[in-house]
Amino acid sequence: MAVRGRLILKKTTIPFEITKDGERISLRIELSEKPLEYSVDCPCLEPLELLGLFLPVLEEELGEIEGVFVEEVREKRGEKGELTPP
Repeated sequence: MAVRGRLILKKTTIPFEITKDGERISLRIELSEKPLEYSVDCPCLEPLELLGLFLPVLEEELGEIEGVFVEEVREKRGEKGELTPP
């Protein structure tokens, strides 16, 4: 599964992507200088749950987050592992 979207701040938006397979979940947030990347071997979390765990720290660093906009959700299907819409 892959979830793409944006964190909405007062003056800007910040893109993020979360990917999840059967064994791990990974988060990438495109911060201005260097992207924040985090992954964990815990498929028990859902993609937006993982993002929610980072929101308090991101607010301390970036300022108030006014919202989270999800642009795209894709699920892995098929033998080749292509990403296809749900």
